[in-house]
Amino acid sequence: MVYATIADLLQAATGGWDELAQRAAMNALVDGQLMQATVEGTERTAWTVPAIEAADAALLRINDALARASAHADTYMFPRYRTVMPLAAELVAGSSLPAAVAAIALKRLYGHLVPEEVRNGTKWADDYLRDLSKGVVSLGGLDATVAQPAGHMVSRAQAKAFDWGSY
Repeated sequence: MVYATIADLLQAATGGWDELAQRAAMNALVDGQLMQATVEGTERTAWTVPAIEAADAALLRINDALARASAHADTYMFPRYRTVMPLAAELVAGSSLPAAVAAIALKRLYGHLVPEEVRNGTKWADDYLRDLSKGVVSLGGLDATVAQPAGHMVSRAQAKAFDWGSY
């Protein structure tokens, strides 16, 4: 399951469509307007055929980055959420998971040339997934039915009714 959309990725990219076009296309033929038109499926006759082909390839790279980032998130969540995977869309939408996956996907679009400010800006996403795996944070209210992380146990019992003082 892909946990983030291109809209989530667009919010993670501080440079908007221009940043996504630059990172996904990696050539000067694709600008932010063409990338937006490609994603939204609007008219692209103002651009050359090679530019349109490059934008189509960039869209495939964006979708691949989102899918890979979602799979990366699954590796953190599986030990804790295996009994309810795939996760319900309402559970995902009500959490910070889409934003975290989008941040990781953006970082992956940079490849090995990730600037320090992007690395620092997306560190929270890695921390969020780690905390989600450990049970420090939760996906939300419906999360109560999920098994505890390995090595942890929670039990609840009523107080004893027996009075040891009068025994």
